[in-house]
Amino acid sequence: MEGAIAVVTGLLVGLFGLILAAVAAIENLAREILASVGIRGELQTALLIILLVSLAIGAFRLFGGVFAVLIGVVLTLILLHALLVTAGVPMH
Repeated sequence: MEGAIAVVTGLLVGLFGLILAAVAAIENLAREILASVGIRGELQTALLIILLVSLAIGAFRLFGGVFAVLIGVVLTLILLHALLVTAGVPMH
């Protein structure tokens, strides 16, 4: 049971890490493009903040269902594990 919980939790963390890596790559590319055009300083920071907020909203809209399902599976497995342990079922 702990193995299944670890696998699903690993999927959750892996998906989150993948999303963060993609956002960081896009942000770095946007920073380089803005710098090459000559936009620097506070204006560049403001534009990057708008981009990052948009990317975060897009990621949650795109992957929100997957996160909800994975979190639901983890919670269900934890509940099942707790019920089996309290019922005296050996968990080896």
